[in-house]
Amino acid sequence: MKQHLGEKATKAQSFVFSTAMLLELVVAFIVIIALLLMFLQVPGELRELVFSGELNHFLKYMFDIIIGIELLKMLCRHDLDSVVEVLLFSVAREMIIEHMPIYLTLVGIVAISILFLIRKYLFVSALDKEDP
Repeated sequence: MKQHLGEKATKAQSFVFSTAMLLELVVAFIVIIALLLMFLQVPGELRELVFSGELNHFLKYMFDIIIGIELLKMLCRHDLDSVVEVLLFSVAREMIIEHMPIYLTLVGIVAISILFLIRKYLFVSALDKEDP
């Protein structure tokens, strides 16, 4: 009886995992479509940059595309390297685009420094890539 329940639990776990993977792929395809639509607007953004001189708006738009690409890589690779990269780009975007007060900029610099330290010293990527 216990073995029969164990088999059912294993099948249920397998179903949940497969469903989660399928939903993750759906989200990845939605992100790809959104990124392609954003790329179609880049020439218009460049034209607006030339006529209005709004470099900040253009940089915000390009950072959004970069962060979207990194998010897509994170969804596909399933490793800690990609999570750290997404966080780095997100913090850098906020610091560059938002023109925060100096103390918040300092917090951003400290956050990026900590992320680099984690990436360099506390995180062993070979362990993350090993199959269980």
